[in-house]
Parts: sequence; C-alpha cells; structure tokens
Amino acid sequence: PAAFIDRLRVAIDLSTIFAGLIKAPFMALIIGIIASVEGMKVGGSAESLGLHVTASVVKSIFIVIILDGLFAMFYAAIGF
Repeated sequence: PAAFIDRLRVAIDLSTIFAGLIKAPFMALIIGIIASVEGMKVGGSAESLGLHVTASVVKSIFIVIILDGLFAMFYAAIGF
C-alpha cells in the first residue's frame, strides 16, 4: 500500500482530485433528476419499468459525457 500511495502522489496532482470532487455533485444531481423524471413515467407493468430504467441509464450516460466535456472546457479556460 505504501508504494501505491507514493506512486499515486507522483502521478496525480491535487488539482486533479479537486476537479473530480467539484464535478461529482453536479453529475449526481443530473443523474438523480433524470432518474426521478423517468421513474415518474413508469406505468403499472414490469415492461414499462424496464423501458424507463433503460431510458434513464442511457440518458444519464449521455448527459454525464456532455457535462464532463463542458467541465473540461471550463477547466481549460480558467487554467485549472
């Protein structure tokens, strides 16, 4: 474990960790909103549940990728 921690400190800057910690709540909020909206659309069947869970996952992945790109552009613009 000590060797891993030592190499991790060399490989990753503290700013990289902070960048991830700043992004995480925004992504969690978006995933929660998408899942809630899709969950409210579920009808009374198992098929409806499966379709809306799949839609929720696909939409969440897509939006997280877009949001990650926007954060990358923002971080590059401010030199973070």
